[in-house]
Parts: sequence; C-alpha cells; structure tokens
Amino acid sequence: MKKALQRAVALNSEARAFSNGGEKIRPLRVAILAYAYGLELHGIGKYSWHLAHELSKLGVHVDVFTTNLHLKTIGVPLFYVKNAFLNLKKYDIVHSDGAGGIFLYHPRMIETYHHDYRQPSDVNSLVLYGIEALQCRRIKHIIVPSFATKNSLLNHGFKEEKITVIHHGIDHETFKHCEASGRIIRKKYGLKRLFTVISVGRLVKHKRHIDIIEALSKIPETAFILVGAGPEEERIVAMAKEKNVKLWHFKNISEELLAGLYNAADVYVHASVLEGFGLTVIEAMACALPVICYDAGDFKNIVPGAGIVLEPRNVEAMMHAIEFLKHKNDERKAFSHTALKKSKEFTWKKTAEEHLKVYKKVLAYKINENVSFISTSESS
Repeated sequence: MKKALQRAVALNSEARAFSNGGEKIRPLRVAILAYAYGLELHGIGKYSWHLAHELSKLGVHVDVFTTNLHLKTIGVPLFYVKNAFLNLKKYDIVHSDGAGGIFLYHPRMIETYHHDYRQPSDVNSLVLYGIEALQCRRIKHIIVPSFATKNSLLNHGFKEEKITVIHHGIDHETFKHCEASGRIIRKKYGLKRLFTVISVGRLVKHKRHIDIIEALSKIPETAFILVGAGPEEERIVAMAKEKNVKLWHFKNISEELLAGLYNAADVYVHASVLEGFGLTVIEAMACALPVICYDAGDFKNIVPGAGIVLEPRNVEAMMHAIEFLKHKNDERKAFSHTALKKSKEFTWKKTAEEHLKVYKKVLAYKINENVSFISTSESS
C-alpha cells in the first residue's frame, strides 16, 4: 500500500489515477479562475501564480484558466463571460480568484475575496463589489487574505464559518536582504547621497502616492523610487515635478530589479487606504526595509516593531515619520532587523498548505465516498 501511495504522488502532476484494492486513489483536481496571473503583474497576479505552483508541489493537479485581457477595462467582464462556457465538471474544486465564476455553477466552488472594493466616488468599484458579493453568497467557502477583509464581510451579513483568513506569502529566494545589490543600484541611479524612499503599487487613486510626494516635498535631500503604472501616472509625475521631488519612476520591471530597488532604499512607504493584504509591504520587509504605512488591511497587526503605522490620509504624520527614520539611524536599524525577522513568517508554501485544508473541508460535502485524495504532505 505504501508503494502504491508513493507511485500516486509521483504521478500527480500528470493527473493519472489508479486503483488499489477497489479504492480509487488520484490527485485532487483544482481549477483556478484567475483574471490576473503572472509574476510581472500586481499582487493578485502574483498570488494566483504562486498558489498554482505551490499546490502542484503538494501533489494537487492544477489547471489555471486566465486571459490576456485583464489589463484592459473590458477584459474583466469578458473573462467572466468566457468562463461561463467552461466545462469544469471533472474538477473537485473550482477556485475563483475574484468573481471569475459569477456566470457558472459548480457545487464546490470557492472564492478568494481580496478586499472590499467599494469606493463611493468610483462607480466601477461599486459594480465590482456587487458582482463579488453576489458570487460570495452562493459559493461554498470564501478565502480572504486579512482579518480586516473578513470583518468587512461579517459586517455585511456573511457567516463566520464560511470565511477563512489565509495570508499571502512571498518568494524569499528573490526578495531578500542584499547590501551589495543595493549599492550597485544606488551607484547606477545616482542615489548615493540621498535618503531614499520607495513605494510599489498600481498608480490608482486609493494607493495615495500623492500623499508621499506631498510629504517628501517638505524634506530636503530625499529621493523617491516609485514602481508601478496606472491611470494616475501622469498626475503623479507632474506633481513630483511641480513639488521638486526627485523621482525615479520604474514600470514593467523584473522581480530581480524590484528586489534590487528595495535593497537600494532606506525606507518603504505605503500610502494605500484600501488593502486586502499588501504584498509589497512584506516584500520590502524581507529586504530589511523599515515600513511606514497607513492603517489598512492587517498592517496594524503585521508592521508594529518593523515600522510605523499611521492614521490614513495624515500627510503631516507621514512627513514626520520619514524625517524621524531619516535622522534616527539606531531606530531605523532596529525596525530593519524586526522587519526581516517578521517577513519569514510569510511563505507561499504555507499559504498553499492552508488552501489545501480549505479544499478538503469543502470536499467533506461530497457524496462519493469511494475516492481518496492524496497530497505529498500526507504521504510523507
């Protein structure tokens, strides 16, 4: 029996099944619906990519259904419609990253709900929230990346037993402290004598990059590395020029260069007022950067000891926090040490293992008792 189990594990990636003593043993089959998928994308794209790959390492057969249209406004609704025609009956679990499964039915469908999308001034966000809320009410289980997102759902009538919090991980092979790469970047881009702030994220209104520029405009001898692209790009670049903020703007870069930019900076500032998890904050911490951020997502539980958490939209407090870390080297080093230590708690392997537990919980509802599912974690 042990050899048969080992053989099943070895064949999981090909999704082949065999019988042993009348009992069917095969890998768990999961379909992931991901409108954003890839390392070159924002946090949601990284999440779906790493989840699929780590689940595969655990012996799960994973198929990802995605589209190349996710960066265009029309791409998301087209993705929803396209998925309606998928035949997903062979899968034990259908995992919708967002509302990708709104127009299809599967008895064991779950969703990752990243954050409360509602922004009163943004019609698109209100529509998206309505779609996601509708899907969340008809599926088996909801995975959220933070307790803040869970509380948002509880406040809108969702049952606690239907929600599981699973934090994202990061790639520690890529995002790690490396003084040498930092020195190379600082020399290459002329940052040697400047106190350097970095911020990473889509250039959209709720990320509040304008707050960082406003704060830095009042602090001399500082540089601002901004990584990201989006509809607010022109406004942000123009504001930096108007306020005489030294701006180094990067977009569509590799993760290797991003890691180098983290290591070249002195502090990571995150001004977003709407977050599910905030993956870039953990990436920065893994590169030993102290963090200054607004109180969003679960930052008030993650960042203390590794940086400073501020009241949202308080630009003056942000300015004072940056100045404090600029002039207090010992405190900056202490935050840096704690940031590096805390970041090690977040791995994609751990994230995938927690997802697998949720899948098995949902499968408890399955009527067919003659199929056993195995994963590499169970066979060891």
